[in-house]
Amino acid sequence: MKKLSFTGFFCLSLILALGLICGTPKAYAQAQGRVYNPVTDKIELNHEFRGAWLTTVRGSDWPRKIRVNMRRLPGENERQMKHRIEMQRDSQKQALVDVITQIYNTGCNVVIMQLCCNSETYYRSTILPWDHNLTGVQGEDPGYDPLELAIKTAHSLGMEIHGWFNPMRVGSVDSDRVKDHLCYRHPERVITYGKVMYWNPGNPEVVQYLYDLINEVMTNYDLDGAHIDDFFYPDGLREKTEKLPLLRDSLKRETDKAARKSLQKQIKKLSDNKVWNDNAYFAKYGNGRTLGEWRESNVNALVAAMHRAVHDAKPNAVFGVSPGGRLVNTQRLYADPQHWIEEGSIDYLAPQIYWQHGHQIADFKLVLDSWEPIMKEVPTIPGLAAYRYKEKGFESMEEFALQVKECRDAGFVFGNIWFTTHSLFKPDFFTYLITEIYPYRSLTPTLGTSTYPAPNAPVISEHSGTLRWDDVPGAQQYAVYELELKKDTQRLLGDVWKANMVGLTKQCKYKKTAKGKNYLVVALRGKMRSNASNVVYVE
Repeated sequence: MKKLSFTGFFCLSLILALGLICGTPKAYAQAQGRVYNPVTDKIELNHEFRGAWLTTVRGSDWPRKIRVNMRRLPGENERQMKHRIEMQRDSQKQALVDVITQIYNTGCNVVIMQLCCNSETYYRSTILPWDHNLTGVQGEDPGYDPLELAIKTAHSLGMEIHGWFNPMRVGSVDSDRVKDHLCYRHPERVITYGKVMYWNPGNPEVVQYLYDLINEVMTNYDLDGAHIDDFFYPDGLREKTEKLPLLRDSLKRETDKAARKSLQKQIKKLSDNKVWNDNAYFAKYGNGRTLGEWRESNVNALVAAMHRAVHDAKPNAVFGVSPGGRLVNTQRLYADPQHWIEEGSIDYLAPQIYWQHGHQIADFKLVLDSWEPIMKEVPTIPGLAAYRYKEKGFESMEEFALQVKECRDAGFVFGNIWFTTHSLFKPDFFTYLITEIYPYRSLTPTLGTSTYPAPNAPVISEHSGTLRWDDVPGAQQYAVYELELKKDTQRLLGDVWKANMVGLTKQCKYKKTAKGKNYLVVALRGKMRSNASNVVYVE
């Protein structure tokens, strides 16, 4: 930086002094470098995906143990039964509202609600029955629509809500199911592996079923997106399918006693009574590919079908996948994220990076960086292991703070998703989130595509501490930002300001301003955002 000459320094000092002596409070603030200068200054206005997986399998996050028992209890009369059912239903509904509201209170802006885990649902479907966790009986109507309530609650708080599905799982063979469940009406679509039933993606009818399932819910409900996690082919199946025949062949040829013992040990480890029998479908649809290549193509078709189902129903919605945290982990399940990215069949990827810094084979930063060359233009939203708090490597919140910082510093990362939701509500975790990680709210980044044009930027003014602006055509809401001086540099070079979201309103005014602060406003229409307004200073 060049030094000012004595003459230049004297003149600059005189100008500042005159401003201090003769100027208004605004002039004084300007002299101190506290008023945004549109000519020299820069604003950092970032949007961040802050998601929480709301887990419903086994009632984990909700409905916990709250069930609506629709059957008459011993000694109850009709009136007493109706009253009890109403009370249980209200309790279950309130618990859902409470958990979504608490997610909002943590600073998150996206709820990813598990709607279908073991081929039963938390919404009205013509394809699958009601989830048994609602009433204790699969297929029994709880007397209200949980998804409808969840969407209403999330949207009223200004949050997005995405539906989370486990596409291939039918569930345990011992589970009680309705007699006309789809898996019984179409047993040819199901493979039983050990004690678990799966939909067979090698059957084209299963791919069509998944398209219909996702398209139904996206058509009938105002969801912002659909989401699947890492339950593809069973874990260990690929290793057993590919490695076990090679080991057995080697054992036949091996004569060394120690080597034979080692091979037998490996074979025993991989051997079990589980059989994934898709031979007939491979013979029919393999088309010259290896078994591994064919199974990968089945998962690719499954992912592409669900992506298409989302966008056919709602072009502005998004479809994302949450695979294992390391690429090698998800490839073991015959899943190929690189193909989905190249094919354009996902709108974002949320790898579950559930390890700490310093982990021997999965150091968090190394794993995070490994995704960058793979992702190309597709947003990455890593999953973080809130459930591991207080475990080895996660003894303090500083580990999570560092993970979030490294995600924010990575240009290809758009935010994070926390697992699991109830872990966020632990008092010390919650306090750290709202004071250190999410002290200000954020809009979600624009993912996928939109058919809506972005609204024009509002023009704002200030009078007596109230911001005002004219209604922007097409705008549904307005986000208000307070500027925080991020980097105090000399005025000749300009200052850097961070824009912190402090309000979300449907009105064309905002009163909760603080003196001595700079403000701007952004107009919103769905996921589309205007450019920032002009900046005004509240004296």
